[in-house]
Amino acid sequence: MSWSEYWDEVVDVLVVGSGAAASAAAAWAAADGASVLVVEKGDFTGGTTGKSGGVMWVPDNPVGRRSGLLADRAEAMRYMARTGHPTRYVPDHPTLGLDDLTFRSLEVFFDQGHDVLARFEALEAFTLEAVDYPDYYAAADAEPATGHVIQATFPAGWRKGIDPTGGQLLTDALLRVATDHGALVRVGHEVAELVVDADGEVIGAEVRVGRRTELIGARKGVIFGSGGFLHDRDLVRTHLRGPVFGGGAVDTATGDLVRIAARQGARFGNMTHAWWDQVAVEHAVTVPSTLRDVYSPFGDSMLMVNKYGRRAVNEKAVYNERSQVHFTWDPSRWEYPNLLLFMVFDQAVVDDPTPSRFRWPVPLPGDPFPPCVVSAPTLELLAEALRPRIDALAAHTGGLQLDPGFADELARSIERFGDLADSGVDTDFRRGASQIERTWAGPPRPGAASAVMHRLSDTGPYHCVILGAGALDTKGGPVTDEHARIVRFDGTPIGGLYGAGNCVASPAGQAYWGPGGTIGPAVVFGAIAAAHAAARPARSGVIAGTSAG
Repeated sequence: MSWSEYWDEVVDVLVVGSGAAASAAAAWAAADGASVLVVEKGDFTGGTTGKSGGVMWVPDNPVGRRSGLLADRAEAMRYMARTGHPTRYVPDHPTLGLDDLTFRSLEVFFDQGHDVLARFEALEAFTLEAVDYPDYYAAADAEPATGHVIQATFPAGWRKGIDPTGGQLLTDALLRVATDHGALVRVGHEVAELVVDADGEVIGAEVRVGRRTELIGARKGVIFGSGGFLHDRDLVRTHLRGPVFGGGAVDTATGDLVRIAARQGARFGNMTHAWWDQVAVEHAVTVPSTLRDVYSPFGDSMLMVNKYGRRAVNEKAVYNERSQVHFTWDPSRWEYPNLLLFMVFDQAVVDDPTPSRFRWPVPLPGDPFPPCVVSAPTLELLAEALRPRIDALAAHTGGLQLDPGFADELARSIERFGDLADSGVDTDFRRGASQIERTWAGPPRPGAASAVMHRLSDTGPYHCVILGAGALDTKGGPVTDEHARIVRFDGTPIGGLYGAGNCVASPAGQAYWGPGGTIGPAVVFGAIAAAHAAARPARSGVIAGTSAG
């Protein structure tokens, strides 16, 4: 039976969302000749990608090949498996110790990444260029692990901080390819439910548009690229491994696919993980959807201590790794001792005129401090100034308080840190032991033993920011196969239902492989989903349990 007037609209491929995964899917499917409709829940396109720099981590890519940097497949597979799934990794196992679905997803990401990006270049979506960053898990004494990080070349005259972000330019470019090939894009359209036929195949969706609902058919498939669940408090509290205060995802990242796919019997994975970062807690509790994160803490004479005044982490470690220290549980005191960390720095950090995208919340010399910065002339007075700030956060922290000995222990921690800085080697937390930490640190102060550490001043003023766990977005959801099809508990695909990006279980597991580690896989798997969907035979429009078509 053919599709009838029962449906408000019928296309080949319905794409949900408009970030990296969704826009790549729309461009690919439309270029393959499929009729495509993109529905975006928010009032603008780009999603969380639009808030980013648009960098992509893809180990085998056109820029690397043009430069003669041919990626080693076996090495890349080991790197992805070992860092993403360390407790399962077995180097001499046929699937590196991973289950078949995860292993095949890593394989297809490596094997198809180059071809996906090369096709988008051929479609004139963008021209790619290298970004000279090492991978996040490359040791400082290892061979430089570069060539995996790329971005779309910015337009001539592009002005950082004034013009659209690199991520917005990326999604705009992909959506332009889609619309040039006939795709339609609509904002303010929220998918509420899927529609299936008698075989359990997804053939469309109920879409809310204001106060009304439209029934949109999809002859070949529905592809979700709708983002994670960072801004749904119930899902965050239920699934993430510890308390989170906010982060970079757009405020529409509320886990719509989690609920929708659950009703279709989807298998779920990676639900405890996110693309972690740190946030200034006083800011994040007011503005949960914020890019005001502490990405790579600025300054060398800076350290982080917990409620006891003790260092708890390598402060220069990559944001995804560093932030997980907030989830440490003390089984004797029955508490998260690092729930809040206190980033303490001296005036020399403020007086450093180096412009950096990592500076916030440290102002440039002469600029005012953001409200989340606490300042005092001595460490004792700094502790006293922090106490009412912490009291004001009690509803978000379970009433956490500074330990009575905080100021004295902080002084001892600063002295110990100074000794390590003088030696140039952090034997406590290995600060500066990775390539990316040294890259981001830049050159050392004249005469300093290290670029990443320096003794704090013996005299104030001292400054402090209260930090907590945040995330760029979550990275768990329905499990997908190598074609980006969402699968059931038994591993069989749910016909016509696809997902890519932060709305599904990331094959990256707990890892953040390198700069662009979110967007690279999103673009590749968005395209993989579209290629599979566009090649499927068209379904009829007969809804399960009815004769309506």
